[in-house]
Amino acid sequence: MCHSKWGILAVLALMACSGPATVEWTEGEKRADGRAEHTLVLRNVPGGARVWFQELYGNLEVVSPEGLAMPHYQGTSRYIDIPADASKTFTIKYLARPLPRHSWAPEGFVMQRKGHEDQPLEVTYHFLDRKGTPVSADWYAARYEVQPGDLIPRPKRVTLGTEKTGTDEPRPAGWYRITISGGESAVESADREGEIYARQTLEKLPEELPDMVIEDWPDLGLRGFMLDVVRDFRSKDEVLKVLDIMASYKVNMLHFHLGDDEAWCLDIPTLPDLTAFSGHHALPDWDLQETRALKPMANGHIGNTTFYTEAEYKEILQHAWERGISVVPEFDAPGHSRSSIKAMQAYERRTGDSSFRLQDPADTSRYWSAQDFTDNVLDPDYPGVYKFYGVVFDEVIRMHKEAGVPLLAIHIGGDEVPGGTWAGRDRKQMKDKFTRGILALAQERGIKLAGWQEMVQGIEPETLETLKKQLLFVNAWSTRGDDIELTYRLANEGIPVLLSNVQNAYVDLAYTDDPEIVGLHWGGYVDERKAFALQPWKIYESVRWEGVDTPVDWAHAAQGRPQLLKPEMIVGAEALLWSENLRNFQNTTFQMLPKALGIWERAWNSRPDWPTDEAFAADFDRFYSIVKKVEMPRWEAAGYTYRAFKTN
Repeated sequence: MCHSKWGILAVLALMACSGPATVEWTEGEKRADGRAEHTLVLRNVPGGARVWFQELYGNLEVVSPEGLAMPHYQGTSRYIDIPADASKTFTIKYLARPLPRHSWAPEGFVMQRKGHEDQPLEVTYHFLDRKGTPVSADWYAARYEVQPGDLIPRPKRVTLGTEKTGTDEPRPAGWYRITISGGESAVESADREGEIYARQTLEKLPEELPDMVIEDWPDLGLRGFMLDVVRDFRSKDEVLKVLDIMASYKVNMLHFHLGDDEAWCLDIPTLPDLTAFSGHHALPDWDLQETRALKPMANGHIGNTTFYTEAEYKEILQHAWERGISVVPEFDAPGHSRSSIKAMQAYERRTGDSSFRLQDPADTSRYWSAQDFTDNVLDPDYPGVYKFYGVVFDEVIRMHKEAGVPLLAIHIGGDEVPGGTWAGRDRKQMKDKFTRGILALAQERGIKLAGWQEMVQGIEPETLETLKKQLLFVNAWSTRGDDIELTYRLANEGIPVLLSNVQNAYVDLAYTDDPEIVGLHWGGYVDERKAFALQPWKIYESVRWEGVDTPVDWAHAAQGRPQLLKPEMIVGAEALLWSENLRNFQNTTFQMLPKALGIWERAWNSRPDWPTDEAFAADFDRFYSIVKKVEMPRWEAAGYTYRAFKTN
């Protein structure tokens, strides 16, 4: 059979332009108006399809083709409706904010077609060639010669020989002493925690040691790590690895962020719709209604299971407890509650039971949350709110009891309720009503509560006094500028404060402005030095740089500011890892390691002696030398991704 040359060329051309649907994204230069023109090319996407993607916090304006829109749906979600007569290659130019770094590029592209399964699309990126702000490599020279007994966190006393010290002194919680003589070790401890810390120390000491005595204890009672698994879900096995990392640095609390707008991540057997709807992710239907499942999380992944079964949660609890770590679960409310609101709407559709309704369908409130949601706030006037949380509390209490693990507290959030909520009603009264309702649930069950700093702000004095008695802690987090005074103001009011200063402790913030590095930057940049610089008892001196590397006058930062009058109300410190910009376990460990170690060091040893910049630099050199020469080889052997400093 013969084919003409032109017929063969036509077949080849058809084959070349068919193939799978793909996406190509090209970063544009910043224009004079402060925006950049980015280019999005869709290939082999059928006409009439809808393409979803995630765009971090950007107001988009389509330049071409005319008439096309990229509507914002909820959170970071956007979509493009492809015209029915579109060509095989569809090019869109649009204006948006310049890209801070590569990890902010649009992602999670998924094609939706009627009568077909949702289909993830492969994406190719083209980024501008640019560099970040250089940081002096001198900070990371690691000149200190590591000595026997050098660990992170630093032991309080390391004495060569076998003469014991501190025998007659009071033994604080977590105290232990290890005596090494002739290659053998003997352990004394004040309590279970001290015994665990002694074991963790022995596991990290070199095999060959001179005779020595190590005496050690933590300064702050709570030394935590906040892990957000809502925006970027981490499997049970990955959480167990995180717990192992925490244990190796004597961290004793996992603040487990399990409920937020984007997902509900813990199975509550009494309310199966929570995870049946909000623990799986599918695209909204063509009428933009989430009828089958919650929309995808920040990374745009569809169809993923994003929750822990009851058995998995109990395994996490027990794994943590064996290592001296307590788990404080968080279910954020009354804002940040879209997943529970939508799940209970699904429950009502399924059962006809409206008693768990969390939001008034007739509410006319108009608001825009910090993460770009418009329907994520509970209604404190609805009794279903307290019925719902009563069930959640009861189930969590039961799981901890059956796992044989204490429940320190349930973290209820309380942060970032956007303006415009609860239209026509007094905002302070509504917040106070919600707080009193949750307080009553906790009091009835004999459990403690925790929350973000907003939890104790803007409520009636009587409610606050009752709340104080029920609090384990509040996270003092929003501490930029004059807001840093809030840390000591809260403590002086008798409110237990867990130091969570954004400039020091938010390890999800990027190390630098290097475009190839992952992370956010709304609160600045946090690197190893800035985490290490936290000073619980000199909080105003905790900020030593602005931006990437601009020194500030830290020595005079405390002048004219409130001083700490109730030091006993500083109950601990934690490193916090939000996951909007994370996509895998490698990103998780990269952000943790090594900068979270600085927070954990300072929670264990809270009174550094840094009268000068030179003193700080010498102490940091010692710390980073141990990180580089002792810890990094361990991370390498364990297969963890971590940040090893490099110059730009």
